[in-house]
Amino acid sequence: MSGPVRFSGCGIAGVFHLTAPPPARARTWSAAVQRMTQALAHRGPHGEGLWEGDGVILGHRRLAVTGLGEAGAQPMTRDHLTIVYNGEAYNAPALRTELAAHYNFTSHTDTEVVLRAWQHWGAGALDKLRGMYAFAVFDARTRQLTLVRDRIGIKPLYYHHGHGFVIFASEIEALLASGHVPRRPDLDALTRQLLCSTTLPADPARTPIDRVLALPPATVMTLRPGARPHTRTYWTLPHQHHSPTAGCPRTNRATRADEFGRLLEESVSGMLMGDVTVAAFLSGGLDSSAITALAAQHAPLPCITTTYTTPPSPEAVDDLRHSRLLADRFNGRILHHVVAQPITPTLEDLDAICDLAAIGDDPRHLAIWRNYRTVHDLGLRVVLNGQGADEIMGGYVGRPSTIRHLVDVRHPAYDTARTFAASRQIPGLSHHALALRDRAHQEVLDLHASLPGDPVERAHRLLFTTQLTRVVQFEDFLGMRASVEARFPFLDHPLVEWAFTQPFATHIDAPARRGKLHLAAAMRRHLPPALLRRPKAVFPFPDMRTVQAALAALVTEHRAELHNDPLVSSLFTIPTDAASAGPEALWPLLTLWRWHHKLRATARTPAPA
Repeated sequence: MSGPVRFSGCGIAGVFHLTAPPPARARTWSAAVQRMTQALAHRGPHGEGLWEGDGVILGHRRLAVTGLGEAGAQPMTRDHLTIVYNGEAYNAPALRTELAAHYNFTSHTDTEVVLRAWQHWGAGALDKLRGMYAFAVFDARTRQLTLVRDRIGIKPLYYHHGHGFVIFASEIEALLASGHVPRRPDLDALTRQLLCSTTLPADPARTPIDRVLALPPATVMTLRPGARPHTRTYWTLPHQHHSPTAGCPRTNRATRADEFGRLLEESVSGMLMGDVTVAAFLSGGLDSSAITALAAQHAPLPCITTTYTTPPSPEAVDDLRHSRLLADRFNGRILHHVVAQPITPTLEDLDAICDLAAIGDDPRHLAIWRNYRTVHDLGLRVVLNGQGADEIMGGYVGRPSTIRHLVDVRHPAYDTARTFAASRQIPGLSHHALALRDRAHQEVLDLHASLPGDPVERAHRLLFTTQLTRVVQFEDFLGMRASVEARFPFLDHPLVEWAFTQPFATHIDAPARRGKLHLAAAMRRHLPPALLRRPKAVFPFPDMRTVQAALAALVTEHRAELHNDPLVSSLFTIPTDAASAGPEALWPLLTLWRWHHKLRATARTPAPA
């Protein structure tokens, strides 16, 4: 069957029995997996499937980003293998061409390419895949189920190892909807998130739900009847290599810029594949502008820039001004949508962004969620996102928080990291929570100390290992809540590998405290000089005084409920005068309360169809 390879974003769920369940209970498992797939409807509103095999049940929801027919439906079976797959394999066309000599393809999907690649190469197929994915593949001949997560951890996968079974899903909320997973908070894990923020997870597998784990990035889990689950890591960040032309700095700079530019163009063009229009977020910063400029060369590109309905911050004004510079340069190729968002958070907003996998401890998540809702409201399903460039190319070397607490590129020293975790500590924590402070802080320091490289590279490896994992987690969650798939060109793994094999000093200008030099050099012919010179800025948020007033009003209105919540009252000292407390205290207080509310509500009521 000829034709273009097509893609779809999805949600997956399933159960594997390590020991055979009693006959009376066996009949309930199909309904449990169906409840999980229904709880994932927002991840895949365009189709649903269920498949039962020998000791295994697999469920799937489909977000169609192409005109897929029934030939591409999941779960998908070919010969003795059945797969449920969430993600995109951007090199699927090349893999399909290679595999066509051995297999007859009956769909145009990358799902079938991944399944045939697994059939042909086994786990060796993972070395060939280029993309973001989480999938489960069952081999009927060996009765083995394999769970896989992509190298960077863009696509999520959570699981619970119960008595004689392993149950898994794309979201924790779906796991709980099964009725077979304990619904208890992990107080220790929650406290660590509050102390060091969710962006510094020392253990990538741990979640704030007791006995619910995340499959770590770049991990394979193998399940066999009668055996314990076995996991292994199939990819790690590479170490630096030394170029044979190290003595020719000017030649190296030009060569590296060319190499990086080629890899980024490959990444962007690969992520434009599909039968639907692909959009992009455009903040006017270097990262989003680079992606937009490269993508707009292929086809007219809808771009979204956020502003606010009340007086915005200077950063937001700056974003709009710089994004218009690029839109004017690509007149007709960039279809620029400037969207004004409200800034007053409501209780419904807090519930909308609540992910049971982590406390929503950053108010900017609300603006990010509304960005994805804008993409959805414009009738779009796929958007390019600039996350990842800072973590792989020294983008944070000029940020004040990094200079103070992690590493100052002008005066690098290992011991600056000693204050990083504690510096993120939020006010209002109870004595019970603070008792864990030193131990939680030390875990982050131990992780930092275990990483290779000089102080600057070590700092960015720490951010890649911890912060970036959390960033892509909430980007995927918030995007899929709006039935929108986010794609990340800077996290294409060949580009990530290239960045970390270069001498890290070549990414940065230490005297000027600037990073991402190779990106800027590669984009000189594509971007206006003002965008190339623009300093690194964080994602903007409007006037925090307005946000603080709204949060204080919510705390005042719901004070009795906050006091009566045993989890909240054990971890926070609830302020007597909310109006005098800052948003850095009120936001995590409220989001923890809504997190616990969602956990308990999920326990009472299965997710609706």
